[in-house]
Amino acid sequence: MANDLSALDEDGDVPMSMGAPKALPVFPREFAPGAFWFSGCLRITVNGKDLHNHNSCFLLMGDKRSVLIDTAPPFAWDYVWPQLLEALGGRQLDYIFPTHPEAPHMGNLGRLLLAFPDAKVIGDTRNYELYVPEAAHRLQPMGPGEKIDLGGSTFVVVPAVVHDLVNTLWAYEEERKILFVSDGYPYTHDHREGECAMTSNELAQLPRVEDTRVVIEGALGWTRYVDAQITIDRLRALLAEYPADIIAPTHGGVIMNARELTEVFETGLRQANEARS
Repeated sequence: MANDLSALDEDGDVPMSMGAPKALPVFPREFAPGAFWFSGCLRITVNGKDLHNHNSCFLLMGDKRSVLIDTAPPFAWDYVWPQLLEALGGRQLDYIFPTHPEAPHMGNLGRLLLAFPDAKVIGDTRNYELYVPEAAHRLQPMGPGEKIDLGGSTFVVVPAVVHDLVNTLWAYEEERKILFVSDGYPYTHDHREGECAMTSNELAQLPRVEDTRVVIEGALGWTRYVDAQITIDRLRALLAEYPADIIAPTHGGVIMNARELTEVFETGLRQANEARS
């Protein structure tokens, strides 16, 4: 499809055609075979500058089953819903994995359960019956290490390193080594045409420490009080067990240069921690 990253040239750019302007990427975006990215960005102002912060969600499509990771917040429904339908291509959604019960991650859960009456909610589903009592029988608790065979693609629940709520979980796709990190690895991007659907290596400049730190400090207040090295050590241990070629954060673009952005994220954690004084 037009948004497949296989169309990129060796420099990571959309190739030029007869001197024509570069085609700007759009959602839904297939960033790996069977892995789709959608987003509805939140516009924020930081130090007088107009920035965007993603509210991304991701669809894994196997030969047999599909799973949606996070749902985007309610305000993004009009953007995300047609993107999801396009990516599904007429198939049904089998599983919904909200990484935790907060608006950017499960805000459209009720709508999705109505639209896909056979879909199940998976993960640490504590308290979800309070949000969708009519669908309590469709909650399927899953914990770290548990897997679903999607057909040519294996979805794995993994422990979260960065918690927003106590029941936050992350996910991993084994075959393509994609790590879905919820509130981990966040970063802002400039409000420029086409940037919302660009992966980290396609932006005009690599996301910087200040791009991740502003989100860490604004959304993850606990990082001021918890020794950053504890979080970093846990992250490194998780990456050793689940090596990631691609990292998919809810509040950032898809990360194709995982090693570089891991260093940026770790530095942002350290600086947020040091700022407590």
